[in-house]
Amino acid sequence: MLSLEQVQDFCNMHDYDIRKSKNGRWIDQKCTPDVVWSIADFVLYYVDNVKDTFSAKDIWRSDYANETIAETYSKPGVTETAAQNEYDKVFSQPLCMLCAAGILKDISHRADRHLYIVESREVLEYIARNDLCSLRFLQIYIENTLKDSGLWPFFEEFFFKQDKTSFSKLKNAFIDFYHNFTPIQKEYEPKRIFTKVLNPLAAKYNKLGTSSGKLSTNIITRAELMYNRDNFRDVYRDKPRNITRKEWLEKNPDIDIRNGYFEQMMSRTKRELKDFMERSRNNLSELSQFSKAHSGEEINVPATQIHHIFPKNEFPEIMHYLENMIALTPNQHFSFAHPKNNTQIIDFDSQKELLIAKACSIEYNLKNEEDKIYDFSRFLNVLRVGWDDESVLEIPDNSFVEVMHEISLHYA
Repeated sequence: MLSLEQVQDFCNMHDYDIRKSKNGRWIDQKCTPDVVWSIADFVLYYVDNVKDTFSAKDIWRSDYANETIAETYSKPGVTETAAQNEYDKVFSQPLCMLCAAGILKDISHRADRHLYIVESREVLEYIARNDLCSLRFLQIYIENTLKDSGLWPFFEEFFFKQDKTSFSKLKNAFIDFYHNFTPIQKEYEPKRIFTKVLNPLAAKYNKLGTSSGKLSTNIITRAELMYNRDNFRDVYRDKPRNITRKEWLEKNPDIDIRNGYFEQMMSRTKRELKDFMERSRNNLSELSQFSKAHSGEEINVPATQIHHIFPKNEFPEIMHYLENMIALTPNQHFSFAHPKNNTQIIDFDSQKELLIAKACSIEYNLKNEEDKIYDFSRFLNVLRVGWDDESVLEIPDNSFVEVMHEISLHYA
């Protein structure tokens, strides 16, 4: 897995000057972090399981997309007429952007039909990891494009002044640039694209951006950048502490948290963990490797099972976190993690051991392995959600000793 610095190096190697390319579609309205992540995941699955070349419609009509897309975006299925125009944009615009960035290559040489191949597998895998990685790529790509195109000084001035005058100056400069250097001449299109350019950078630098065509009144947050703006903190804000998240959702059936989106991300994350275990951990169980109580147990049995430490049906907001998944042998999964082979039961003594093993696995990865796939702050968030305890977020960065103490304390 590439590091953020390597993604930056990749973008630095390319000339994204729009004055040369004349490409007004280097980014577009549907190029939000979650959509770009989702399409990147679809593309990787397609080239791995179908064929190397593909069009937007190939990805659009693929089995994997059909299985997940309706729930992912809370819209009709991809074959339904009512969604045709929307899906065309959702699939084609990110593919055009990935092509402009040098991640895909258009080999059709036709304006009316694009046929792509993957040019940079590693960067595409980075984007397909999750919507946060997708956002980080977008922020680098957008800033590099603005600098290569001579537009960065206007953005830099706005981020410094943060007032209506600098905002108006920036927006007008952006629209004029489009009219002067791209085929896009209509007024409304550059304005719509402007939002997708400014706000990811505003979120990166913790600044005001744009909202409804005007200077935003608040600093732009990551949630505002998404096509799907689900906020689990809002969903569970009024939940009494004495009932579970699952019970709360059952009592509030009108809440739409778009599980399909997180199901797709979970599927991607499971594949990532399995691939990592095969290439870096000899496919050995994390419980066998990192738990003293299970050290050496079933050491030669492949870890074919991916188990959610905190169940996905009760904690959907962390179902896709690598830090909430642990690779186990079948026996460990169905006899230890789920006593008596009952997948509806979670044994808390087992959960404690699994969290200790996962914490050790994460610590080892962050301190000893070049291929770093975990994030300490995300592990704390898993504990926060699983325990419904905000205080764990106060644990200092990479303080695994304190994490172990909190785990022991919680299950005492």
